[in-house]
Amino acid sequence: MIIEIAPTACPRPRVTRSGRVYYPVKYREWVKEMKERLSDVYIPDGPIMVELTFVIHRPKRLGAGQREYHDKRPDLDNLVKSVLDALPIDDDARVVKIVADKFYASSDEGPSIELMIQNAPIYTTI
Repeated sequence: MIIEIAPTACPRPRVTRSGRVYYPVKYREWVKEMKERLSDVYIPDGPIMVELTFVIHRPKRLGAGQREYHDKRPDLDNLVKSVLDALPIDDDARVVKIVADKFYASSDEGPSIELMIQNAPIYTTI
């Protein structure tokens, strides 16, 4: 599934003087938007595997071209965390395998998130 939305990293939680913990408004709005878009996604029972490809806006300094790896901020782990926060599952512990990449968009595409959710492969020991 391709979600046409700019990837956003999960920021550090903020703390008020009284000790209340919260996330910035911009991030909470992004998660709300993602939850709406992911509301009809089928999530299998049991352990699941999530494959993510983050396509980030291509800066003008790179010129035209194909996808290429994005090795700057935001960090990949924070991008993954933001998507896991928005997934319509009751517990993130069900995710047992994550495969993730981040790229600059090619010249003819915009920012997006490519998401695939499936049953985790079964491993046995000998």
